[in-house]
Amino acid sequence: MLESFMVALRVAIPMGLLMLLGVGIRKGKIVDRPNMQAMDKVAFYVFLPALIFRNIYETDLAATFDVRLLLFATFCMLVMFAIGLLLPKRLERDPNKAAAIGQAIAHPNYALFGIAVAEAIYGAGNAGQVALLGVLVIPSVCALGVVILELNRSGKADIGQILRSIFKNPLVLGALAALALQALPFQIPELLYGVVQSLAAVATPICFLSLGVNLDLGELRYNLRPIGLGVGVRMLLVPVLLLPLGVLLGFRGQAMTALMILCAAPAAVASYPMAVSMGADGPLAGQLVYCTTIASVLTIFCFTFGLRLLGML
Repeated sequence: MLESFMVALRVAIPMGLLMLLGVGIRKGKIVDRPNMQAMDKVAFYVFLPALIFRNIYETDLAATFDVRLLLFATFCMLVMFAIGLLLPKRLERDPNKAAAIGQAIAHPNYALFGIAVAEAIYGAGNAGQVALLGVLVIPSVCALGVVILELNRSGKADIGQILRSIFKNPLVLGALAALALQALPFQIPELLYGVVQSLAAVATPICFLSLGVNLDLGELRYNLRPIGLGVGVRMLLVPVLLLPLGVLLGFRGQAMTALMILCAAPAAVASYPMAVSMGADGPLAGQLVYCTTIASVLTIFCFTFGLRLLGML
């Protein structure tokens, strides 16, 4: 039990401390939100793709490829999509708020939390299966979030726009590049690959610091009900509903870790600008990102501890 507790602490404590440090950096006026948001673009286009690239490139794909995991992850994403599309409409009268809540439910921050949690459990560079599943998950949850927003705005989804957004996503491009280069009969030169490894090492601390710097609960008191709904469904209902099915189906180790993050990660940071650009309630979308992220420090600790105690991770 003690070993499981320490593993769970190793997952949750660094996330919480980095975000808290980010808050301190902003309070100390070392970096303000506009400057940090500029760094967010660098992280999105450079650091996170390098992190995903490294973990997939260093993975033995033949040993880690799991069709059952891909199929069950697809099932989980479709369940999250259905909940995000249907439940908020029934519980929230304002369609713009319902769209923001629905997108938060269907669009987890797998790109950041997946590898961060897996490396905290298994060690740096040992998140290959989690990263490999990201090739499916990252574009899929992004597309499903867009569909929820588009259906709310126009009543129909533009398939062309969704496909363009997928194949322009640098995280997807990083994953595809790693798969393509793995197929080559030679290795990337060590000097060049060292640059990739250095960029990948920066991704996780920069992104969690950014979450703290950008933390802005704003007019939280005006959205307590929709925030409670979004946080409750994203952080509790979805994992409690889906993770026991993963246990019953026999997923263990990195496969179970990947499913835990898919189901229990907070709303993706990208859901805020997407909500703004597509006419949903932008302030609520931002508040859901930060409230689910704060909640994730506790919930991911609990899920990690429980699954580790049961021998699933």
